[in-house]
Formats: sequence, structure tokens, C-alpha cells
Amino acid sequence: MLPPPTPADEPRRLQALRSLCLLDTPAHERFDRIVRAASHLFRVPIALVSLIDEDRQWFKARQGLDAPQTPRDVSFCGHAILTSATFVVPDALKDPRFHDNPLVLGAPFVRFYAGHPLRAADGSRVGTLCLIDHEPRDFSAADLAALADLAGWAEVELNALHEREARIALAQQERFFEVSMDMLCIAAMDGTFLRLSRAWSRTLGFSDAELYSTSLVDLALEEDRAATSRHLARAREGAPVLQFEHRARCHDGSWRWLQWNAVADPEEGLLYAVARDVTQARLLDEERQRVERMKNEFISTVSHELRTPLTSIRGSLGLLCGGVAGPLDSQVAQMVGIAHKNSERLLRLINDILDLEKMESGRLDLHLAPTEVAPLLAQALQAHQGYADEYGVRLEAVVDIPGARARVDEDRFIQVLANLLSNAIKFSPQGERVTLSLTREAGALRVDVQDYGPGIPEAFQARVFQKFAQADSSDTRRRPGTGLGLSIAQGLVARMGGTLRFTTTPGAGTRFSFDLPECEPGPEAA
Repeated sequence: MLPPPTPADEPRRLQALRSLCLLDTPAHERFDRIVRAASHLFRVPIALVSLIDEDRQWFKARQGLDAPQTPRDVSFCGHAILTSATFVVPDALKDPRFHDNPLVLGAPFVRFYAGHPLRAADGSRVGTLCLIDHEPRDFSAADLAALADLAGWAEVELNALHEREARIALAQQERFFEVSMDMLCIAAMDGTFLRLSRAWSRTLGFSDAELYSTSLVDLALEEDRAATSRHLARAREGAPVLQFEHRARCHDGSWRWLQWNAVADPEEGLLYAVARDVTQARLLDEERQRVERMKNEFISTVSHELRTPLTSIRGSLGLLCGGVAGPLDSQVAQMVGIAHKNSERLLRLINDILDLEKMESGRLDLHLAPTEVAPLLAQALQAHQGYADEYGVRLEAVVDIPGARARVDEDRFIQVLANLLSNAIKFSPQGERVTLSLTREAGALRVDVQDYGPGIPEAFQARVFQKFAQADSSDTRRRPGTGLGLSIAQGLVARMGGTLRFTTTPGAGTRFSFDLPECEPGPEAA
């Protein structure tokens, strides 16, 4: 078997084939009619309109054959497109090119073949109209002429369909340019406009004539032109995709922010782009940033101004509770105790707000050092024993690797555990336990805090780490808290090289965990 050689004009031929936009399209009656007529006229069981791409012959129309395509390297049509005349094989079994071809030895059992090439509008031979029989046969001069005539009919239909599809595509493109809300653009590489959608006039207020007499660079505000020119230079240098923003002049003297997404076609020297008016979004973003800065400045100022006097108030109330001024009347002692607890709660809120503000502004300093983790867990449990007693909750530790070390800031690590433990305790039923564990997982140290409470409601799970987020945000909620603890803990864990995450099961509890890179054992462990 001899595979068909590649035509000398193969790149051009394939481009012409692609431009027909017929490959892998549904059947058309205009082509089905031709193969039915060919099969009847020549009394053959199989007639095909075949298109040849890089590696297959695909049948646009077929009579007497179920297969929609066959490989090009075993095709008869691949040989037929090599010449402008009809290609005839009277008996494939006697032809050295085809005698062992799988299409001859197996289905569809080709013995006779006649194929006339079909040409695209530029003359490229893109396929064939072919006849196949299971028996050898002769093919007369009259037969050759008749097949050429039928092939001419197929060519007319092939190119007419292409022209019709092209007209439809052009009309659709025109309509798209007319109705698109985005600003569609085809430009030369220097920014000269070649095609603009109607949205340009609607957005900038210029007439079509005014727009086509200017360019992308000239439309930009003077202070943005140099940057815009640099983006166009990148396209000329071969950058396939451009994304940039600049301010564009409007007819009334105002300007709009335009966001560009452009694709360069260096071979054609064209730039296909979509420009979107993002002025409102930019203004909203700038306003949001301004408000955020004001909020952060206000929070920082108020927090600092409140913390100093509040610390003094808390200290004084603590001394009174401790009896520094002598025994207090029971009613007075109760009121002082309430004031002391509330001052502590308010001071914790202020400290949390300051921590968040420092993290968001990048001013939170951590002093990381290789540290044994197990003693920090014990310290955190001891500090929360009284709080757990208030809720009737048992605390337990599971430490599988007592000497393990990680690079942490001790105070901030304890702060993370405090937030996780306090949450676990207050959401645990009376008589239940909270487990703090340290294990080794995949070469990292894993810290877990497990409670056996009601679990986190599904509706709240996506907001667990958001600032001021609480599952119960009502004024009468049973469990106190600022809604900042988990957000702070997440930020601190991230700064120590870990990721805080959770798993929860309704009615069965919640586990918060994070992994930290393990350090080498200290000299004292040797």
C-alpha cells in the first residue's frame, strides 16, 4: 500500500478548505441529492462527496456508506486530489498502490474507484466526488465526462453554500457591532481605527467620522498616551494578548476610564479588541478605598485613645474587687464586679480591633523562633481551665510528639489557641469535653481543637473567618463574643506559615486545625 503524497500547495489547500466552514457540519440536501444522482447514474453502490483535511477524508455527503470518515493515509481520494483530472482505479486488487489497502481487503471492499477533484473558489483541490464499486469495471470517456459534470455541480453547491454562510456570518457580525454594549474595535498596530461598534459613539459622544479620523492613542488623555503607546508597542513586538486601562476623551470634554482586552494578529497587522467603560466601577472602588482608609484611621485613633483610660479603669475596678478599699457592700460589690467584667470585655475588643488593623496594614510584627509546641498547649489549657469550669466542660490534651518544635511567636501562638479554645468551650454542652491535640501529619505539625457541640450551621460556614461574623448576631445571643477571634486567628496562623481550617458535622461537633512546618530538634534533645 502506498499512502497518498502531500500536495505541494498543502498549506494553501488546507486554508481554502477551512474557509469553506463545511468540515463536521450537518448533512445538506443539496449534496445528498448529488450523491444519490451519481449512484443511480453510474449504478454503483457507493457515492461520496469527500473533503480532505490534514489526517482524514470526511464525507460531507454519502450514499451506501455508514462511516462518516476514514484516515487520509489509506484514502483513494488523497490520491485523487493530486491531479486536476479524474482519478480512476479499475481494479484495486491489481493496483500496487492499493492491493493491500485495508479498505480493499475489508469493508467497504473497494474494487473500483473513480474520483474527480472538487475545487474551492481559489482553485485549491479540497476534496472529491467519488464512485465506489465492489466489483472491478471499466470507465469510458463518456463516464469521465459525466462524472466531471456532476463534480462541477458539486463545486457550485460547495462554493455557493460557502458564500451563503459567509453572507450570514457577515450579517451577524454587522448586527453584533450594532447592538453590543461593549466597545468592539478592529485597529491597526499603530492604533488607527479600522472598525468600531456603535457603542463607541454612544459612550464617548463623537461621530463615526470623528472617531475614524483619530486613533486609540490620540483618544487617550495626554498623561496616559505614553503608557498606551507602550502597550501597542508590545503588540507589535509579539505579545499575543493585551490587557490595560486608560482614560479616554469624550466629545463634551469629560473623560471615561476604558478597560481593554485585545488580541494581536501580527500576520495581518491587526488588533482585535474590546474596550469596556469602567468609569463607574473605578470611582466606586476609589470611594470604597477612601472610606476604608477613613474607617481604619478612625478605628485606630479611637482604639488608641480608649485603651489607655480603659486600662486604668479596669485596673482600678480590679483593685476594688480585690478589697483594696476594704469590704464592699454586697450590692456595691456586685455592681463593681459587673463593671470590671465589662471593662475587660471592652478592652479585649479594642485589642482585637487593633490587631486586625495592624494585620490589614502590614504593621503586625511577629517574632518567630524555634519553639517546643507541647508546653504552649499545656499553658493554653491551664489558662482556660477556669473558663471551662464555668461552662461545665472538661479540657484534655493529646500530645503524640512532646518534643516537636516549630517556628512560632509564642504570644501570638497562645492567642490563636485562646481564640479556638474559648470558642470550643462556649459552644460545648455541659459535661462534654474539648480536646487539644498535637500530631505529625505528612512531615508537618498539626494542632487540632475539637469540640462535640452542635456544629457550625451550614448557612454560616462560608462566613466563619469574616470580621464581626457570628452565627447568632442578635442582641440577646447566649454566648458572648466580638466575632473577631477567628478572623484574627486565621491571620496569625497564616503569618506563622500555616492555614487555619475547620470541619464540622451537625450535632457532632467542630474541629479547627492548622499545620506548621516542623523544625529540627534543639541541641538539648541530642
